[in-house]
Amino acid sequence: MNRLVLIVFGIAVFFSGITYILGRLLPGIKSVKYSPALLCLLGGLYYLYLAKTVHSGAGFEDLANVVMSMMFLTGFASGLVTSLILDFSPKFKS
Repeated sequence: MNRLVLIVFGIAVFFSGITYILGRLLPGIKSVKYSPALLCLLGGLYYLYLAKTVHSGAGFEDLANVVMSMMFLTGFASGLVTSLILDFSPKFKS
């Protein structure tokens, strides 16, 4: 369980960092900041869809899809929060 928490925390830090770097490199294009969050949302929904619909009979495949979905949705949440902080906080304005 400790490893899962560390992995989820690492994913959150990774996608927050990517969002921050994209926000600093391309400050004029606001939609670029939201692209990592959007890609993570799409990936998370895809794996959640697979977990709910695909029944291949493989034992823990559904559980693995739920865990992957959770990881992608964590990346989505951290990227979205970082993007919103960069947009609305006067401290981070360019």
